Amino acid sequence: MKGYTKPVNKYRLRERAHPELLKDLLHARGVVGEENIEQFLTPDFQRDSHDPFLLPDMAQAVERIVLAKKREEHVGVWSDYDCDGVPGGVMLTEFLRAFGLKVTHYIPHRHKEGYGLNVGGIDALAAAGVTLMITVDLGTTNISEIAHARTKGIETIVTDHHIVHGELPQALVLNPKRPESKYPFDGLCGAGVAWKLVQAILVHNRPDDFAEGQEKWLLDLVGLATLSDMVPLRGENRMLAHYGLVVMRRARRPGLAALLNILRIKPGTLTEDDVGFMVAPRINAASRMDAPDAASKLLGCTSAEEARELARALNKINDERKGVVAATVKEVHKRLSGSAQAESPVIVMGSPAWRPGVLGLVANSLAESHGKPVCLWGREGGEVMRGSCRGVGDINIVEWMQAAGDVFDHFGGHAGSGGFSVNEEKIHELPERMAASYELLRAKGTAAPEVTLDREVDLAEVSHARRDLMRLAPFGEGNRKPLLVFPNVSIGTIKMFGKEQNHLELSLTRGDSRYSGVSFFSTVDSFSKPIIEGEKSDIVGHIETDWNGRPRLRVVDVI
Repeated sequence: MKGYTKPVNKYRLRERAHPELLKDLLHARGVVGEENIEQFLTPDFQRDSHDPFLLPDMAQAVERIVLAKKREEHVGVWSDYDCDGVPGGVMLTEFLRAFGLKVTHYIPHRHKEGYGLNVGGIDALAAAGVTLMITVDLGTTNISEIAHARTKGIETIVTDHHIVHGELPQALVLNPKRPESKYPFDGLCGAGVAWKLVQAILVHNRPDDFAEGQEKWLLDLVGLATLSDMVPLRGENRMLAHYGLVVMRRARRPGLAALLNILRIKPGTLTEDDVGFMVAPRINAASRMDAPDAASKLLGCTSAEEARELARALNKINDERKGVVAATVKEVHKRLSGSAQAESPVIVMGSPAWRPGVLGLVANSLAESHGKPVCLWGREGGEVMRGSCRGVGDINIVEWMQAAGDVFDHFGGHAGSGGFSVNEEKIHELPERMAASYELLRAKGTAAPEVTLDREVDLAEVSHARRDLMRLAPFGEGNRKPLLVFPNVSIGTIKMFGKEQNHLELSLTRGDSRYSGVSFFSTVDSFSKPIIEGEKSDIVGHIETDWNGRPRLRVVDVI
């Protein structure tokens, strides 16, 4: 087939297993057999919900919460500050209050307190009279902090989904990743684990005024977290994301409805892309910009007027976040100009004035624009520097940090991104260490990853194909959007759009078929070969829906 190995040997077209597009795509995702196909295409709440009591410590956790209600105890819900912990914390707080408990929702300050539990926050809860603390999206590794809570008369229930390393804290730990867990699915996000606690409580303890099925209205928050936290959208997660979108589209939550209104998103057509690219960044912006409670107040408010004010405030915070990211990117470019780092295979730099909370976004932007791995640091407080690394697909980021030796105090992450902390005394070693570790990994012969194209689709098939693709949604981790190739397409009008004229729109035709193609933050030279009006090329991309509900192509490459 034309063009698949030039100008770069990067793409491989997946072999067709079936003549029909939908079956091809299901087969590529490992979904075969009538029963598995039916389960994948039609998520079902009852069928896809596993027994919450299969999680370790669940029965004891429910018993402890019921006891807290009888004793009229004050409960503290301590959640992470991201778009998993915040909606999960709001969800659990709302439910426990409806269950009859007095609840305080505590979110730590990203820059002053850092991730996880801390002594100062625990002391504040103890002073307020809290005797039972329930975490959301954290706590599995907070052994000393939970021990401190016990000295303050606070017992702890942990709901978390992070990997378990050795010893557990003296608490009831609900985590599907515990080695002894019998829960059949370990991919839940933090809010998803908290949701299982809600389900378990209601099995034998449903209040008289809490109608059967009423808890499903909380799935908007569970779905928001599931779609935002990069967990695999398979099995139970696929069901939670599906029904989460169903509830979000009802726009019953004033804060979410107000935010969608500002973003000019119609609730009834809300997609996982809207959540991932528009809603989640604004929830995350709150903690990045020193206002961790702004997002939880928005999601939890009940007044439409208050919701509009909070939505405007959160959108403004996100605009400020964009400004900080843009200013930091500009500063990095200025420092790179004429420096030795400009010739280095990696970008490694930092400043005590930089906010660690935005450096992942900055690093991602730089990695895309420079085509090389990036490692940035800023000051978190005191002598500890924290930062983020992002890659371009040629190396594993965790292996990159690991190969740098003992320069980091702590590090972790995934193949394409990671975070770290480093003591001020060693910060000057970072550029040389990270450049050397990169060269070490490259010397091992790590090849650029091959990209598999799901299917060839003629431009004339786009409208029909979109209907099949919609049945595979929602897309995300473990269920990526199908990457398709559209052969022999004529490129017509080329124009730039957007406030900064940094997005590309193409007119694409083949025969009588004509569609728009867009590529954000791109130019005519951003692809494997430059695009020229009037030429025919193979277009690599996704089928999506534009603002007016019409099909279009999201262009990934031109080959």
